[in-house]
Amino acid sequence: MQTDEIYRCDGCGTEYRVAGDGRPTVLCSECKQVASPRGDPVAVREYRVGHVTYLEGRRRTTEALGRFESGHLTLARGGFNDAAGEFETSVDHFTTAVKRAEGDGVADACERARKKATCLWQAVEWLGGSTYASEQGDMTRATQYRNDAQQRLRSAKEYGDLPDPEALLD
Repeated sequence: MQTDEIYRCDGCGTEYRVAGDGRPTVLCSECKQVASPRGDPVAVREYRVGHVTYLEGRRRTTEALGRFESGHLTLARGGFNDAAGEFETSVDHFTTAVKRAEGDGVADACERARKKATCLWQAVEWLGGSTYASEQGDMTRATQYRNDAQQRLRSAKEYGDLPDPEALLD
């Protein structure tokens, strides 16, 4: 399938229209910096990858919370660490999607997703710390970390549900 995409130089901002298949490396003729693809379809592709990793982070968080509540602290900590990695990856993809988006609607949705995933990433980091502190018998610190995590979870709720990637271009 032949595509026609806009690439913008990451250095000087010069735009290039590239037709063809694949993802070429476009070197700016003005400043010799690499140009990156831009536009809402590109942003949605990046958002889609972030969305998948975000959902996996949510799944791992739910699983880790179950282990935490049942007293399996070491397994819970591992699950929180895994979830943190998924959220970190999703934040990277959502950040790239924001940079690539051209339309306000797509950019706003990607930015809300980035902020929500960041809050959840921070929350699972705190929850992992809470499990470690609990394992060490430091219940004061464990409670403090758990409270910090709950605050980040409340903040995440303020961003609402993430839209399905297919809905972004409607």
